[in-house]
Amino acid sequence: MSAITPMLETIGEDEFVRRVAAVRDALRERGLTVGLAYATPHVPGDVQYLTGYDPHLENAAVLVLPDGVIALGGAEGAEAFADAGRYGDWRNLNAFEIPFQDYGDTRFWSLREILEDALGELPSAIGLLSQGNVLSSEMVELATFGPALVDASEILLAARYHKSPVELEMFRIASAIATEAMRAMAAAVAPGVRELEIAAEGERVAKQLGAYRLGFDTIVCAGERIDTVIGRATNRVVRDGELVMLGVAPRYEGYTSALGRTVVAGTASPAQVEFLEQGIHAYELAAAALRHGEPAAAVDRAAREYLGTVGLERYHAYGVGHGIGLSECLEWKTATSRSDYDLPAGIAMMIDVGLFGHPVFHGARHEDPFLISHDGVTERLTELPMNLLA
Repeated sequence: MSAITPMLETIGEDEFVRRVAAVRDALRERGLTVGLAYATPHVPGDVQYLTGYDPHLENAAVLVLPDGVIALGGAEGAEAFADAGRYGDWRNLNAFEIPFQDYGDTRFWSLREILEDALGELPSAIGLLSQGNVLSSEMVELATFGPALVDASEILLAARYHKSPVELEMFRIASAIATEAMRAMAAAVAPGVRELEIAAEGERVAKQLGAYRLGFDTIVCAGERIDTVIGRATNRVVRDGELVMLGVAPRYEGYTSALGRTVVAGTASPAQVEFLEQGIHAYELAAAALRHGEPAAAVDRAAREYLGTVGLERYHAYGVGHGIGLSECLEWKTATSRSDYDLPAGIAMMIDVGLFGHPVFHGARHEDPFLISHDGVTERLTELPMNLLA
């Protein structure tokens, strides 16, 4: 068992008050008095950012109103919100009522009824705070009863990208948990062990240290399964001499961090060592380019150009830098060779060099969490070496 003390830091209500106030001001600047966000258990961030509630099993939504915040969900979610939500009130929305289920005297509201009850009248427009690939067609249809629907998703995109000091601290904690989980997984890699057994070690440590769920299903892919890029751990048995790709993403107070490592089960061959060292060197070059005020494109370009010199650029599957926060990968603004912005202060980002489709080695992932503090200082948030073969 790990000797690290479980993390117990939490986000206070004042943080959510600040967030909602900023979103409300941004809505007002666009002539809007009401904002609507939506979330699923897979993509929970927009509702969680505003209320602290991470939907479990059921989808949820939230209304940002001039004088309050109302979370919307099914009857089962009411007590879950009371237990885990940090800010706002709750209403059972009729769209989330399970057909033919008997809820007794539980009241369900229509969106129209909630708005009329809260505002005294219907708004002329509703700002959709979630992106179109997150909003369900059902939720949009429910809002189509009179008010104009206005795309205001850039408000939450920008708010979630620029992290407050509290958010960066949660990311630090999640990264510390990810470090210990990865350490346990790497130690469990051995010929004859099932991928799921290795994953179980990481997940045990992550939850022991305070992660209540994962940003993605734990990745353990041996040999040819590395070609899946994001494959889950399976019952496949690891064979002697195989490369094994590992990925773990603990969520703490909603904030996800991740580590990615690639190791060898048993003794590594010289060719495997060289392949892994080349990928790690590309990662190191990208990390050195992650600097406040510098072009985001330089992060990807540094790795890509080096990989080209050693014949590996064709296997470089995606941009090196991606956002992270209340979701893994799906945050705003990536660092690819086509990125057209300079890196600001107060953000979190993953450096992720992924090589896939190699005809001999299949591939590898070298991934670490970083942040740029509000003082403009770049921090790598793990001390775990990238090269675990030594």
